Amino acid sequence: MRRIAPMALVLALLFAACGDDDGIFTTTAPSTTGAESTSTTETATTLATTTTTTEPPTSSTAASTTSTTSTTSTTSTTTTTTAPETVYLVDTADFFPPVFPSSNGAHGSGCVTPGFDALPNGVWFGFAEGVGGGRITFDLACFWTGAPACDAQMDDGFASDPSECLDYYVQNNVATAFSVPIGTGCRVWYVDMLSGDVTSPTEIPMVSWPSPDSYQSCPGDYCSVWLYVNGGRATAIVEQYLP
Repeated sequence: MRRIAPMALVLALLFAACGDDDGIFTTTAPSTTGAESTSTTETATTLATTTTTTEPPTSSTAASTTSTTSTTSTTSTTTTTTAPETVYLVDTADFFPPVFPSSNGAHGSGCVTPGFDALPNGVWFGFAEGVGGGRITFDLACFWTGAPACDAQMDDGFASDPSECLDYYVQNNVATAFSVPIGTGCRVWYVDMLSGDVTSPTEIPMVSWPSPDSYQSCPGDYCSVWLYVNGGRATAIVEQYLP
């Protein structure tokens, strides 16, 4: 009986083990090396998902801005307008020249030529002191009429008040005498004392001047003439009658 009891206990344990399907089994893989059995424990690792957003690199250096200045080259075209040169011609309908602009009130081109070595183009009154060698020696003077004539007379002491003034006045205060070349084809009018009309001079060739028939003694200190100058040359000589 003592032998049956242990057997019965063993059987009881076996039946109990076989009938429990819900039991916990620990499987130990046999060690091929005879080492101790290793118990493998699964470890759940949670990996956090990290989202990395890559932005364009930001440079702390300010962007270099190249400023291009567009230079527009403007070519300025200067147009030089040359005024037509004035040509001074004898008016045969009225030989006595009018007062020109900027003549300071004197007839013709006036009588002031400061600093001029040569007589400028124009119509000038004066005295033909000499002619020869293709040139005329000309003593510039002023021919005044009206109020300017009276002013000049009073300035010179010729008249003390307007009641004493003459209608015209020849003023010869210019010390300079000009040697003017005589141009080819220069025309000459002289005062013919035989015609009886001293206001209408008579034209003669340049080679025939001075004429012995002239009312005046030319050339000379009292040979009064209007000298027409164009291009720096005398182109016309008109004797002026003075009573």
